[in-house]
Amino acid sequence: MERIKLKCPLCGRVFETQKNENSQIECPQCLKTIPVLQAEKYFSSLNENTDERKEAHGEDYHKVRLLISEAYDLISDEKYDLAEEKVTEALNLTDTDYRVFMAMVAIKTKNFSDLKDESHKVFLNKAISVADADGKKDITSIYKNYYTKSKFDKEQMSAYTTEELKLKKSKAEKGLKSLIPDHMARIKRNKIFLLLFPISFIIGISLTVIFLIFEQPYLLFIGIAFFVCGYVLFRNWFINKDKIIALNAILDLYDYMDEKIFPEETLVKFYDLMFKIYGRFADKDPIFAISRETIKMVDLLLSLKNEELNNYIFNDKYLAENIPEEKE
Repeated sequence: MERIKLKCPLCGRVFETQKNENSQIECPQCLKTIPVLQAEKYFSSLNENTDERKEAHGEDYHKVRLLISEAYDLISDEKYDLAEEKVTEALNLTDTDYRVFMAMVAIKTKNFSDLKDESHKVFLNKAISVADADGKKDITSIYKNYYTKSKFDKEQMSAYTTEELKLKKSKAEKGLKSLIPDHMARIKRNKIFLLLFPISFIIGISLTVIFLIFEQPYLLFIGIAFFVCGYVLFRNWFINKDKIIALNAILDLYDYMDEKIFPEETLVKFYDLMFKIYGRFADKDPIFAISRETIKMVDLLLSLKNEELNNYIFNDKYLAENIPEEKE
């Protein structure tokens, strides 16, 4: 009998079967019952008419990369509708880049948090179908954790969340502790900057006035040099001041949360954001980049609607400055 190729629309497994009148068949991989006609058409749609596929080259290639990056930024901010618009725009440019389809998987699963979503599977299978060997490894790495969790029962999920919480907390604690030596050194430097920049300003202004009074313009560069030095010292003091305040607040918040009991699912997200904030400090990012992660963390904590925690946040200068506008 004639054999036909099928592709499971649920797990992506390609397999053969004899052509017969059966309308349903069991997938040998996921063991789910699927329509034969649908699986046959799915295989054909992904493996035929390859000349009609869209590939992004040149400027379009770079635009796709940019759209994917913007989409993930929006996913991180939980702006899934806007992220989907970006990915849809990318799909209009190419349907051969697995990264675009995986971005849509991230959107449909709410950044791999909605374990009941089924709509993402068609995009996952498309990603698998266009990916090369390295791409398939990347897909496995991205999707494996979500797939594993989706198979857990309630008890298994609880145990997994507990272990995940321990890991996230340990990573955040280790990262924050590694910042402390440099943080203490920055505090000492800032005390020196605070002492020196006004002195340098005063000397620079005084020398400039004196040289002008005694008509010695060729010596003005000395006064200007002191003034510029004062500006540099002031700028470093100002930048360091904001980072010192921010890290002090983050370290204090970590200690505060360490003594409280909140839902494990929320704490997993909290320590994950703590680790991202650590990364911002470690990479010496500007304060606005650090604030971006802090806003997400504050928003998460306010969602707990705990009066004591809310008061703590509102009474901390740095955290209060990073309360999302809609919750002020």
